[in-house]
Amino acid sequence: MGFSSKIKEQIMVDTARHCCVCHRYKGVKVEVHHIEQEALGGKNTYDNAIAVCFDCHADAGHYNSQHPRGIKFSPRELKKAKESWLKIVQQKNIKEPSEPDSFLCQYFVCKNYENLIEIGKGDLSKFPIDNPLLIKNEIFDSLNQIIANHPENYRHANAWGEEYKNKKEYLKKYPDSHVISGRGGDYAYFQVVRTPTQDELNRYVLKDGLLKLMVQHNLPIKDVSSIVGCYEDACAGIELQEEYIFRKLWCAFLVITNISDNPIALEEIVGEVNLENIFLPFSQSGNLSKINLPKMPIKPNTSVLLPISITLPPLYSLDIDEWSSTSSDRLQGEQLQIVTHDSITLKNIHDCLTFGGQINPTEIRYRLNGNIYSQGVHSFDLTNLYSIDRHWECGSCPHLFFVNSKISYVRELLPHCENHIGEDSFIIPENVSSIVISEIEDEITEIKSIYINDVLYKENITLNKSEFIEITVLKNSVIKIIGQYIPNTIEKHRKPQGIKRNDIVTQFLYDYTKT
Repeated sequence: MGFSSKIKEQIMVDTARHCCVCHRYKGVKVEVHHIEQEALGGKNTYDNAIAVCFDCHADAGHYNSQHPRGIKFSPRELKKAKESWLKIVQQKNIKEPSEPDSFLCQYFVCKNYENLIEIGKGDLSKFPIDNPLLIKNEIFDSLNQIIANHPENYRHANAWGEEYKNKKEYLKKYPDSHVISGRGGDYAYFQVVRTPTQDELNRYVLKDGLLKLMVQHNLPIKDVSSIVGCYEDACAGIELQEEYIFRKLWCAFLVITNISDNPIALEEIVGEVNLENIFLPFSQSGNLSKINLPKMPIKPNTSVLLPISITLPPLYSLDIDEWSSTSSDRLQGEQLQIVTHDSITLKNIHDCLTFGGQINPTEIRYRLNGNIYSQGVHSFDLTNLYSIDRHWECGSCPHLFFVNSKISYVRELLPHCENHIGEDSFIIPENVSSIVISEIEDEITEIKSIYINDVLYKENITLNKSEFIEITVLKNSVIKIIGQYIPNTIEKHRKPQGIKRNDIVTQFLYDYTKT
């Protein structure tokens, strides 16, 4: 829902459009942020609102003491920062604001292959900004090199493997596989993962352009180019489904928007630059260089897109702090485009790879009225960006989690109850204090009744996407669920969904631990 226009306007007035954290005047480059995260019960009230600039937004993001950039601002600290700054403004102790920035600088990461093909052809009609202009550079050329290697106009970054009767059969064939214990961590949805052989990958190199390049560059398979994950595909009646998982393909852009009232000519970008046409770990280091930009004047409210990095995220699922999200109208069929302002929490940022180099801008230089001016740019470190993604709506069962000292994934519930009432049951093992039933896909779960040891516990529960219930339980209790799930759309073609479900299960585990 977000803050009302009235609350946003009042915060802007009371803070004099300064950031409450760093006390800089930022003009339009300031946002109203929740002190207490909305997803954790924070209200859309004036008391829970704080003005922060884009640079500080990442550091004022959802509090996580394990965040790689250090300890972020806690809600208590943000509240104190707001109170302190409001007093300074009320006492008129703020300095006269300097000239406001001429440009709004934001990082956009495009995560959808079809969208990248459009951009590669110069089609920016679906890029979520007004009046975009694309700068074609070495990063852009590397993107088109990957696209040229790929035989299809879509890419799923995964492929079907074999079907198996059970985990015992699989481990007999692949004894070096890693069994996922506790169903938490990076591969929570999978029961078993393993590293494929080179011969296995050779079967897919002609079907996947990025994998083909990785093999040609002799990258090691383990933890780099591919894994194989196995999971129970209960809806299809498969005890253990094998899935080959490849690196996803992202492309990052610095979007420079003229927010002044005058046409401005960009001169150059200053930053750390490494444009080697090879695969390298994601890094913010490089040679400090200048990159010339087209000297044509940029009209007000016009944006320039500078490709800065082809980023390949890890094979494991990432934890993401989401600050806001908007959905487009459906693009084709049931496909949605989602734009999210978020922060990616990496256990190790070097688990990400780049191809074709990387540009980390630090400064924009531009010409106005015959004079050269400079404006700083915050770092591209994946902690403050806008993600652009598309996906086909699909749903496949609610999900069950067990909670003791930590939460772990168990399995899908009501797997054969799509659009019709059925039942499911399970026994509570030792050391489980509660269970969580969560709806985390594009569907609605309708639970008609829940029985604990044949005694009716609760009935008539509806769970929409992102909703869950938690129930306190005792060991050896028998839980019976009667209900159904109703997908938003009917999936026409069965396709590998293991890595997508691993993403949403892992994200739910991460979000739950923050509550």
